[in-house]
Amino acid sequence: MSEQSPIVSVGGKIPFQAGFNWSVGILMEKFIKSLADKKLLAAKCPGCGYVYVPPRNRCGKCNTKIEENDLVELSGKGQLQSYTLGVVKLDGSGNFEDLPTPQAIGAVKLEGADSTVFLPLHDADAEKLGKGMQVKILWNDELKGHPTDIKGVKPA
Repeated sequence: MSEQSPIVSVGGKIPFQAGFNWSVGILMEKFIKSLADKKLLAAKCPGCGYVYVPPRNRCGKCNTKIEENDLVELSGKGQLQSYTLGVVKLDGSGNFEDLPTPQAIGAVKLEGADSTVFLPLHDADAEKLGKGMQVKILWNDELKGHPTDIKGVKPA
């Protein structure tokens, strides 16, 4: 971490410097960087075969360690499992702001994955949404190798 953390005092008496260096790990780093190439990486547990997207380094089912060579590429197609309509959003300061129109958010199971991701639904008529609807990843126009490269999903 290049910046120093500010000096903090506990109870106004004991000053200390709180330095943190946090990493999402190599699997998540590869997942994020691959987004710049419109690639979706998932982690397949070598123990039980459960596939996580986004990747994780330890299986929640059998506790097996997941390594770099356990990454698999997904197609970006999937199936809507459930959805909800949001009527507010966070304004960046911790406050809610009304949306001009409700925004659909879907629980999506991507082909080849066992876990579910939650993504905004675009270009979809709320009255036609339903479990089993085929969807595909919608990419932002400008890709940066950042989680925001994924705009959401749209009907396939």
